[in-house]
Amino acid sequence: MAKMPIKARSLQGEEEQIYVDSNPDKCPICHVAVTPIDLKAAVLNFSGGQICAERLLQCPNGKCRRLFIARHVRSRPQDTTYFFVACVPVEPVALEQSETISKISADFYEIYQQAHKAEQHGLLLVAGPGYRKALEFLIKDYIISQFKETDPQKLAAEKAAVEKTLLGSCIKTYVKSDQIKEIAKRAVWLGNDETHYVRRWEDKDLKDLKKLISLTMHWVEMELLTVEVISDMPEGKP
Repeated sequence: MAKMPIKARSLQGEEEQIYVDSNPDKCPICHVAVTPIDLKAAVLNFSGGQICAERLLQCPNGKCRRLFIARHVRSRPQDTTYFFVACVPVEPVALEQSETISKISADFYEIYQQAHKAEQHGLLLVAGPGYRKALEFLIKDYIISQFKETDPQKLAAEKAAVEKTLLGSCIKTYVKSDQIKEIAKRAVWLGNDETHYVRRWEDKDLKDLKKLISLTMHWVEMELLTVEVISDMPEGKP
């Protein structure tokens, strides 16, 4: 493995030669794949109870040109090679929004975006429950959007019943689509793991939960768009 020698200022203020394994390959601010410009400024600092090397880099992308810090840590205290772990600051990537989903649950996107930001900042214990909450808003808002009741009082009662019902029971009781039901049910399993003391699905993580939420969004959107197209193009029209 190729190592790059760099000069870093030690905790005692002296210049010291160390080695780093690699440069980051993407700007944490504009998220473009780049080879960053090394500004030849590095220091050794304490982070998370261990010494890390922090290097000042610049994005070469003409639309960005921002400065950022690459952090490297050692495998063992006696090592002189530091391995790349992360960059700061991180500008969270905005989630692309579906107009169809936004119409039925704008709150879902707001909650999901906040969970997404938490994840990108490394706050994984906060991100998980956030994704679980976003899922609940998506499913319950979808169910409520399907109600056909025209009497305001009855509609309010139906909505209140959904709001008070546990998410798993809501899916079982109200969701008619097999695709949405089966995927959303499994998303709830993983979402609950993010909020409970003991995990049931130890081989699954946030990536699996996000995949299931994405699939749930897909099937909800496909169902709503299908209904919209059929309504817009009824049979028998000359």
